[in-house]
Amino acid sequence: MGKRQDRGQPRYRQLADVLIGDISRGRLKVGETLPGELELVERFNVSRHTVREALRRLDDLGLIDRQQGVGTVVRARRSSPSYVQTVRSPSELMRYPADSRLVVTGAVQVRANRQLARLLDVRTGSEWLKVSALRRLKSQPVAIAWTDVYLLPEYGDIVPHIGRRGQLVYQLIEAMHGERVDHIRVQIRAGVVTQELAGPLEAPIGMPSLTVIRHYHGRGHRPFEISVSEHPSDRYLYSLDLQRGWQSSDTWTTQ
Repeated sequence: MGKRQDRGQPRYRQLADVLIGDISRGRLKVGETLPGELELVERFNVSRHTVREALRRLDDLGLIDRQQGVGTVVRARRSSPSYVQTVRSPSELMRYPADSRLVVTGAVQVRANRQLARLLDVRTGSEWLKVSALRRLKSQPVAIAWTDVYLLPEYGDIVPHIGRRGQLVYQLIEAMHGERVDHIRVQIRAGVVTQELAGPLEAPIGMPSLTVIRHYHGRGHRPFEISVSEHPSDRYLYSLDLQRGWQSSDTWTTQ
């Protein structure tokens, strides 16, 4: 993990590369159990989060298998093909048209009940500022989505700026509070337009819809913004371009 060419890579990538090299060269054999997380933390002088992220990468590549009560076992010497979407910044993640804007309709502080906590994957009883908005195109009067944005209450001063300058919500938080996006999780599921949203979206009740939930994690990997967007099926198309992922070819090279 001290190689000159690794200095620009995240620590988890450096550790993953070391472990991948050990597996490919047979230093860690198929069927052998990897050292535990704490041992890896001490051996490589990294955080437990770094170890877990590195192991997750190896798991994604099909090189290891995590078995309850057994540990992490080497499954293969070579990776199975995987494909990735190249995203250079969070703004490229499931992006909307450049001429679209959020139009805020209201903001209220809420306490997450069980149902909301499950939806947002947060602790029941946690406090959030819920900002409701319609996403509109300048060229079309009909909204393309309804979005509920849940913010940590201390970031509530960004609300008057949402949709004003074309900046995304997370960008406003970064600019005004020095927050930094460390991790983003996106969930996509099918749904239908509810009676509550049929009016604002000008869509029939029960029309098929696409729900996209985005979790933005920052310092300490805590979620600071969670957005839930509802898209009527005739107003949103998500196109995904994939390329072969790092360490996922017949040769052990990074992209």
